[in-house]
Amino acid sequence: MSHRLKILHIISSWGSGIGNELAEFTRRLPCDDFESEICVLSGPKNRNVPNVPTTTLSLRWSFDVSTYFGISCLLRRFRPDIVHAWDSFAQRYGTLHAGCHRVLAEKRDTDTTSGRVQQYFDSKTYRFIVPRRMSDCPKTVIIPPAAVPVPNIEPIPAEELVQQLGFPLVEPTQNYYPVLQSQYDPVRRNYVPILPRTTPFLIGMVLPLCSEHKILDALWAFETLKQVQLNFHVFVIGEGKDQDLFLRYRDRWKLFSQVHFVGNRHDVFRLMPCFDVLLHLSPSAEYSGTILSAMSCGVPVIALETPESREYVLDGTTGMLIPADGDFRFYRRTAAKNLLYLFENEALRQSMQRAAQDRVAKQFNFDAAVQKRINVYREATKAAP
Repeated sequence: MSHRLKILHIISSWGSGIGNELAEFTRRLPCDDFESEICVLSGPKNRNVPNVPTTTLSLRWSFDVSTYFGISCLLRRFRPDIVHAWDSFAQRYGTLHAGCHRVLAEKRDTDTTSGRVQQYFDSKTYRFIVPRRMSDCPKTVIIPPAAVPVPNIEPIPAEELVQQLGFPLVEPTQNYYPVLQSQYDPVRRNYVPILPRTTPFLIGMVLPLCSEHKILDALWAFETLKQVQLNFHVFVIGEGKDQDLFLRYRDRWKLFSQVHFVGNRHDVFRLMPCFDVLLHLSPSAEYSGTILSAMSCGVPVIALETPESREYVLDGTTGMLIPADGDFRFYRRTAAKNLLYLFENEALRQSMQRAAQDRVAKQFNFDAAVQKRINVYREATKAAP
């Protein structure tokens, strides 16, 4: 019997979009050739991958002494052939492995949310914990993006979804005044009212509740939708350090009956097909996998324009992109305008749903990404002395 390669996967937390990709990847690894173990630097311990041991540490800062020794003990016990770092935080701790040439880091843009001072101290700490040749730590591999497969689930009606999650359903009692009519004059305000939509317009957001992901800008856009008396519901899936701040702004703008913070949920794939649109304003590359997940469910995406979103979303065909060269007022106005545009063009939404699913099936196949990683593992072990 041939020797099974031991792979240690290190990830910052399950909350990032990479977590679902890692879980599905380890399930598909052939057990006869590979033995896997997962190390999660921080986060809740309530998620496990079947037949894959998982160790959860308590990372509190960029460099945590307890996490340093925790990974050292794990490396001595498991003795992996390859350490696979899945994100930027994992790269800092994955290089503790003695064989630096066997540390693999996936090519993902570094998170730009930390300041320059923090990045400076992180680089100095990184040089301290990694001895010898920095050029060999780690080896960067480029893996094509892929959409995590989701089961085919029929969307739940809007009223049933709102009731299942325990939120009150607001009855539309007023007319809706569309703001994108060609005959609209801002001076005369000659709106042509239409009857309210019988089913709510459902908007989804799947992000950690942190200020760097522009959650506050999204709340401002939702407040604009309320001003035009739109019948809508927003489901914000995730938790984070700034949750109380966003709740205060939501209540201050009287959005508590339309914007719902549902916390972390492991059944996101059941909720995603119910959304009419996914709003993703985060500039971080580590959470861009949510865009592909929504597209695989046939949900149009309104996303901030980043290198990842440009690769995933075809503007006007599978979703809409918001240029990233403006200030926060520009983000807010454009997000609200795009949401209203998709609301008023049901035919366009349906065409985007079909185009998004077709693009994911052809361009972002998950099996191809799995085989790419397996090939990288075997090449790394052959090149090792």
